[in-house]
Amino acid sequence: MSISYIVLPVTQQLLEWGQQCDVPISLDTPNGYAASMADLTDILESLEGFTFNVRGTEDQFNAQVDSIDTYDWQYETADPLMNKAFGGTHTSPKESVTIDRLNPEQQPPSLSFHGDITLTMRIAQELSQKCGPQAAFATCDGIPAFFLPDAPTPVWNEPWL
Repeated sequence: MSISYIVLPVTQQLLEWGQQCDVPISLDTPNGYAASMADLTDILESLEGFTFNVRGTEDQFNAQVDSIDTYDWQYETADPLMNKAFGGTHTSPKESVTIDRLNPEQQPPSLSFHGDITLTMRIAQELSQKCGPQAAFATCDGIPAFFLPDAPTPVWNEPWL
């Protein structure tokens, strides 16, 4: 199962929100900046064992990232029409994520991730190295995790596994 995550540069407002959610983040944490298409492309090029495709313009882009490692899975249902259309053995990447650039009004641009959490968190950590502190939150719970360039794991309201 995959969940959607929003990744955006740290701002004072995000730091205050984090503290309200009991995240042990300092209000003195510096701001980050929004990743550009070139920033994201550089990060994706550095990922070993993955293929990627970045499309669009600087203001509106998206990317698909897939692991080279794959797995086979079987689709079968009681519905014969569905089996005829989709049944059988399929091959999928072991890890995959779709990334879309969001441009919300009166907020810095952000990235929407949909796919595997481990790959999403890995890219968010790399973004913090290139673009300064970043915050990420699942769209289903809204508790931000903070990715800091000098921290090996995200700062969150629970210990990171």
